[in-house]
Amino acid sequence: MRGAGFNLLLGLVWALFLGEVSLRTLALGWVIGFLILTLFRRSLGVTAYTRGIGATAGLIVSFLAELVRANIHMALMALHPRPRLNPMIVEVPLRLQGDLPLTLLASLTGLLPGTVALAFSPDRGSLYVHALGMNSAQAARQSVRQMERHLLRVVGGD
Repeated sequence: MRGAGFNLLLGLVWALFLGEVSLRTLALGWVIGFLILTLFRRSLGVTAYTRGIGATAGLIVSFLAELVRANIHMALMALHPRPRLNPMIVEVPLRLQGDLPLTLLASLTGLLPGTVALAFSPDRGSLYVHALGMNSAQAARQSVRQMERHLLRVVGGD
Protein backbone atom coordinates (compact mmCIF):
# COMPACT_ATOMS: atom_id res chain seq x y z
CA MET A 1 0.00 0.00 0.00
CA ARG A 2 3.07 2.18 0.13
CA GLY A 3 2.83 3.20 -3.55
CA ALA A 4 -0.89 3.89 -3.42
CA GLY A 5 -0.44 6.02 -0.31
CA PHE A 6 2.38 8.01 -1.93
CA ASN A 7 0.32 8.47 -5.05
CA LEU A 8 -2.75 9.70 -3.16
CA LEU A 9 -0.60 12.03 -1.08
CA LEU A 10 1.02 13.50 -4.20
CA GLY A 11 -2.41 13.96 -5.77
CA LEU A 12 -3.70 15.76 -2.68
CA VAL A 13 -0.59 17.96 -2.50
CA TRP A 14 -1.08 18.89 -6.16
CA ALA A 15 -4.74 19.82 -5.56
CA LEU A 16 -3.80 21.89 -2.50
CA PHE A 17 -0.97 23.53 -4.45
CA LEU A 18 -3.48 24.66 -7.08
CA GLY A 19 -5.83 25.89 -4.34
CA GLU A 20 -8.82 23.92 -5.67
CA VAL A 21 -9.73 20.52 -4.30
CA SER A 22 -12.01 19.02 -6.92
CA LEU A 23 -12.27 15.69 -8.70
CA ARG A 24 -10.48 17.15 -11.71
CA THR A 25 -7.49 18.48 -9.77
CA LEU A 26 -7.26 15.32 -7.65
CA ALA A 27 -7.31 13.12 -10.78
CA LEU A 28 -4.68 15.29 -12.46
CA GLY A 29 -2.61 15.21 -9.28
CA TRP A 30 -2.93 11.40 -9.16
CA VAL A 31 -1.65 11.15 -12.76
CA ILE A 32 1.24 13.53 -12.08
CA GLY A 33 2.01 11.67 -8.86
CA PHE A 34 1.99 8.37 -10.74
CA LEU A 35 4.44 9.77 -13.30
CA ILE A 36 6.74 10.94 -10.49
CA LEU A 37 6.52 7.54 -8.80
CA THR A 38 7.28 5.84 -12.12
CA LEU A 39 10.39 7.96 -12.60
CA PHE A 40 11.69 7.25 -9.09
CA ARG A 41 10.18 3.79 -8.53
CA ARG A 42 13.38 2.07 -7.36
CA SER A 43 14.48 4.74 -4.91
CA LEU A 44 10.97 5.03 -3.44
CA GLY A 45 10.39 1.27 -3.41
CA VAL A 46 7.17 1.38 -5.43
CA THR A 47 8.17 -0.80 -8.38
CA ALA A 48 5.42 -3.37 -7.74
CA TYR A 49 2.79 -0.62 -7.49
CA THR A 50 3.77 1.08 -10.75
CA ARG A 51 4.06 -2.28 -12.51
CA GLY A 52 0.59 -3.26 -11.27
CA ILE A 53 -1.03 0.01 -12.37
CA GLY A 54 0.67 -0.28 -15.77
CA ALA A 55 -0.51 -3.88 -16.18
CA THR A 56 -4.06 -2.91 -15.21
CA ALA A 57 -4.04 -0.07 -17.73
CA GLY A 58 -2.73 -2.50 -20.37
CA LEU A 59 -5.54 -4.94 -19.57
CA ILE A 60 -8.17 -2.22 -19.90
CA VAL A 61 -6.78 -0.92 -23.20
CA SER A 62 -6.44 -4.45 -24.60
CA PHE A 63 -9.97 -5.37 -23.55
CA LEU A 64 -11.44 -2.21 -25.08
CA ALA A 65 -9.56 -2.79 -28.34
CA GLU A 66 -10.75 -6.41 -28.46
CA LEU A 67 -14.30 -5.28 -27.63
CA VAL A 68 -14.33 -2.81 -30.53
CA ARG A 69 -12.84 -5.39 -32.91
CA ALA A 70 -15.34 -8.07 -31.88
CA ASN A 71 -18.29 -5.66 -32.17
CA ILE A 72 -17.26 -4.64 -35.69
CA HIS A 73 -16.79 -8.30 -36.64
CA MET A 74 -20.25 -9.23 -35.29
CA ALA A 75 -21.87 -6.22 -37.01
CA LEU A 76 -20.34 -7.22 -40.34
CA MET A 77 -21.54 -10.78 -39.83
CA ALA A 78 -25.06 -9.52 -39.08
CA LEU A 79 -25.08 -7.41 -42.25
CA HIS A 80 -23.93 -10.28 -44.45
CA PRO A 81 -26.81 -12.11 -46.20
CA ARG A 82 -25.34 -15.56 -45.42
CA PRO A 83 -22.93 -15.20 -42.53
CA ARG A 84 -20.42 -17.95 -41.87
CA LEU A 85 -21.16 -18.46 -38.18
CA ASN A 86 -18.85 -21.43 -37.62
CA PRO A 87 -20.02 -22.08 -34.02
CA MET A 88 -17.66 -24.08 -31.84
CA ILE A 89 -16.95 -25.03 -28.27
CA VAL A 90 -13.26 -25.01 -27.42
CA GLU A 91 -11.27 -25.97 -24.37
CA VAL A 92 -8.65 -23.40 -23.39
CA PRO A 93 -5.90 -24.60 -21.00
CA LEU A 94 -5.27 -21.97 -18.32
CA ARG A 95 -2.28 -20.78 -16.32
CA LEU A 96 -4.36 -18.52 -14.06
CA GLN A 97 -5.11 -19.72 -10.55
CA GLY A 98 -7.42 -18.39 -7.88
CA ASP A 99 -11.07 -17.50 -7.73
CA LEU A 100 -10.87 -13.80 -8.58
CA PRO A 101 -8.56 -14.07 -11.63
CA LEU A 102 -10.58 -16.97 -13.05
CA THR A 103 -13.83 -15.09 -12.51
CA LEU A 104 -12.40 -11.99 -14.18
CA LEU A 105 -11.24 -14.06 -17.17
CA ALA A 106 -14.65 -15.70 -17.57
CA SER A 107 -16.38 -12.32 -17.23
CA LEU A 108 -14.12 -10.56 -19.73
CA THR A 109 -14.51 -13.44 -22.17
CA GLY A 110 -18.29 -13.38 -21.80
CA LEU A 111 -18.46 -9.62 -22.39
CA LEU A 112 -16.92 -9.93 -25.84
CA PRO A 113 -19.47 -10.39 -28.65
CA GLY A 114 -19.36 -13.84 -30.16
CA THR A 115 -17.91 -15.60 -27.12
CA VAL A 116 -19.49 -17.10 -24.02
CA ALA A 117 -17.59 -18.66 -21.14
CA LEU A 118 -19.42 -21.92 -20.45
CA ALA A 119 -17.62 -23.65 -17.59
CA PHE A 120 -14.34 -24.50 -15.96
CA SER A 121 -12.99 -28.03 -15.91
CA PRO A 122 -13.30 -29.82 -12.54
CA ASP A 123 -9.62 -29.17 -11.77
CA ARG A 124 -10.02 -25.51 -12.91
CA GLY A 125 -7.17 -25.95 -15.35
CA SER A 126 -9.28 -25.27 -18.45
CA LEU A 127 -12.06 -22.96 -19.54
CA TYR A 128 -14.70 -24.07 -22.02
CA VAL A 129 -15.73 -21.28 -24.37
CA HIS A 130 -18.45 -21.10 -27.03
CA ALA A 131 -17.16 -19.03 -29.94
CA LEU A 132 -19.04 -17.73 -32.95
CA GLY A 133 -17.61 -16.40 -36.19
CA MET A 134 -14.00 -17.48 -35.55
CA ASN A 135 -11.98 -19.01 -38.37
CA SER A 136 -10.62 -21.86 -36.26
CA ALA A 137 -10.54 -23.28 -32.77
CA GLN A 138 -6.97 -21.99 -32.46
CA ALA A 139 -8.15 -18.42 -33.14
CA ALA A 140 -10.76 -18.76 -30.38
CA ARG A 141 -8.15 -20.09 -27.95
CA GLN A 142 -5.74 -17.30 -28.87
CA SER A 143 -8.35 -14.66 -28.06
CA VAL A 144 -8.86 -16.07 -24.55
CA ARG A 145 -5.12 -16.58 -24.01
CA GLN A 146 -4.46 -12.94 -24.83
CA MET A 147 -6.84 -11.85 -22.05
CA GLU A 148 -5.24 -14.41 -19.74
CA ARG A 149 -1.74 -13.00 -20.43
CA HIS A 150 -2.88 -9.52 -19.45
CA LEU A 151 -4.57 -10.84 -16.30
CA LEU A 152 -1.39 -12.76 -15.39
CA ARG A 153 0.54 -9.48 -15.50
CA VAL A 154 -2.05 -7.81 -13.27
CA VAL A 155 -2.05 -10.55 -10.61
CA GLY A 156 1.71 -10.94 -10.82
CA GLY A 157 1.88 -14.44 -12.23
CA ASP A 158 3.85 -13.60 -15.37
